[in-house]
Amino acid sequence: MRKLLLLLTILTGYCSRAQDTVKVASLLTPEQQAEADYNSGIERLKSNDFVTAIDFFTKSIANKPTFDKALYNRAVALTQVKRYAEAYADINNAIRISPQNPETYFTKSLIFFAENKKDSQTVALNKCLAIKDGHAEANYYKGLLQYEAGEYEAAVSCYDKAILSNGNYAYAYNDRGSAKRALKDYAGAISDYEKAISIDNKQAFVYNNLGSAYRENKDYTKAADAYSKALQMNDKYIIALTNRGAARLESGNINGAKADFEEALKKEPNNSSACNGLASVYIKQREYQKAKDMATKAIQNNGKNGPAYYNRGIARQMLREDEGSCADWKKALELGVSAAKLFINSDCGE
Repeated sequence: MRKLLLLLTILTGYCSRAQDTVKVASLLTPEQQAEADYNSGIERLKSNDFVTAIDFFTKSIANKPTFDKALYNRAVALTQVKRYAEAYADINNAIRISPQNPETYFTKSLIFFAENKKDSQTVALNKCLAIKDGHAEANYYKGLLQYEAGEYEAAVSCYDKAILSNGNYAYAYNDRGSAKRALKDYAGAISDYEKAISIDNKQAFVYNNLGSAYRENKDYTKAADAYSKALQMNDKYIIALTNRGAARLESGNINGAKADFEEALKKEPNNSSACNGLASVYIKQREYQKAKDMATKAIQNNGKNGPAYYNRGIARQMLREDEGSCADWKKALELGVSAAKLFINSDCGE
C-alpha cells in the first residue's frame, strides 16, 4: 500500500509539471486538437481517472504521433491499470523521439518500480540522472532502492540531492529520517520527520516513524504522543497502536501497554505483534502461563516472530519447562534475537 501511495503521489506531482495549458480556437488544427486532448488527459490523470486519461492521450497522439509528453503520460496511466506491455511500448517510443529528455527515463523507471524490477529500475534512474543529476524524484527513488538494500549512507546522499532540488519534498525528508534512524542518528531522524510533518501533516505513517525515533532514543513520553497523533488521524492504524503499547511497556506503564495491546487484538485478533506484546506484559506481571499462551498464539500467527520465541522461552523457563525454553531461545537466535544467546549460554549448557 505504501508503494502505491508513493507512486500515485509522485505521478500526480510529475504530471502537473508536465502540463502545458494552451489556448485553442473554436476551429482547431490537428496540432491544437492534440494539445487540447493532452490537457484533458492530464486533468483526468491528476484525478486518478486513468482509463479516461488513456483515451484522451490516445486521441492526442493520433493527431500528433511525435508528441512525446502524451506518450510518456499515457505510459503513466497504462502503468496504473497494469497494462505494462503497452506502457513499455509508449515509453520506448517517447525515448526514441526525445532521447535527451530525463522525464522519459524517469517514467520508464516508474514502470519497472510498479513491476518490482529493481535492476532495470536502477538502470533507468541512472540514465535519467546522467542527463539531469538534480532530478528530485529520480534521486528519491534511487534512495529507496539503496535503503531497501541496506545501503543507508548512500540512501541519505540520494535523499540529500532530492531535497536540494525540492525543499518541500515531504517524502524525501521522511525517508531520509528512516535512513538516519537505521544509522542510529536519532536526532537527525527526529529533525527530518518533524520537517516532513511541517510540510505535510496529514500522513499518519510519518507520526508513527517519529514515534519510533523517539522510542529508540528512549524518550518514551514523546514517542507515545507521536503514536497517539498517528492514531488520531487513523484509528485503524494497528502498527501505531502496538508501537505505542511497546513504548508504554518500555517506560514502565504496564497498564497502558496492556490496554493498547488488547485494543489492537480487538481490531485485529490475529495480530502477532499485539499477541507478543501481551506476552511481555504477562511476563512483567509474573503470569507465566498466560505469557506462554500469548507467545504461542503470536508464533501461530507468524512463525518468524523471533521476539515471541524469546518471550515464550522466558515463560517456559519460569514454568520449569527447561527443554522447551532452550528450543525457543535457539529459534529466537536463529531469527535474529541476539539477546537469546545470553540465556542459551547460561541455561542451556552451551
